[in-house]
Amino acid sequence: MSKQNLLSANPLLGQEIHRRFDEFGPIQVFDDGNKRYLSFGTTDEQSCQLKSQPFQLQHDYLRCMLAVLSQYPQPLTITSATVLGLGGGSLSAALWQQLPRAHIHAVELRAAVAQIAYQFFQLPRDKRLTVHTNDAVDFVSTQVKQQQKTQLLFSDLYLADGLNQVQQQTDFLEQCGEYLTHDGWLVLNLWKEHRSDAQLLSTIKTLFPTVLQTTTHDGNWIIWASRQKPVDKKQARINCKVLQPAFGFNPWGFCKVFYRFFK
Repeated sequence: MSKQNLLSANPLLGQEIHRRFDEFGPIQVFDDGNKRYLSFGTTDEQSCQLKSQPFQLQHDYLRCMLAVLSQYPQPLTITSATVLGLGGGSLSAALWQQLPRAHIHAVELRAAVAQIAYQFFQLPRDKRLTVHTNDAVDFVSTQVKQQQKTQLLFSDLYLADGLNQVQQQTDFLEQCGEYLTHDGWLVLNLWKEHRSDAQLLSTIKTLFPTVLQTTTHDGNWIIWASRQKPVDKKQARINCKVLQPAFGFNPWGFCKVFYRFFK
């Protein structure tokens, strides 16, 4: 499709307030008065922000990803987290707000996307949040070679035409495991149709003895994976109750579904 065709395929998300192109295609920002949206010239929203509460996550899949904090008895003591795929910066900003002791590393392939996150989506300019303009695979590989570790690793890698398939590759998943601390958690955002990929799930379970998963109403398949056992359901609910005031939503509603089929 041409650039013009891509642009005309966007849903009605309010007034377009910014548009630019880089080597990967169009980047657009829309505003409907209450919310602001990022789009890569497709029918999918890359980011959605409630302007009055910029750090409150709006999409269910992001809330499911953030709810992994329920697995930490004392999440406020977390000191490191990495997000692969910045977009409008919603998840990175939420982690920056929720984890006051943590240094957040956000990795974004497109420099223009990072610039827009700062300019239009209130991404914090703070020493605790570092944005790396880099390929996610290269970034993780370099961190492993330098023997760096992260307690949380979120992989949310999407291109204009859909999921970045690197998230399904064994080499990448192995590198993610090496980058994590022993008690760390990998959180993957995939599409629900990938649930039928038995080989992918088998690979993840081989690398991470604990795998919890759920499918969201909007069609995302979220996986939490770790080398440690999950906290029991009762404790997870208690942890969610502690987290709820800062989250701005009830994380237990997004956490409990991960326990439904866990054995």
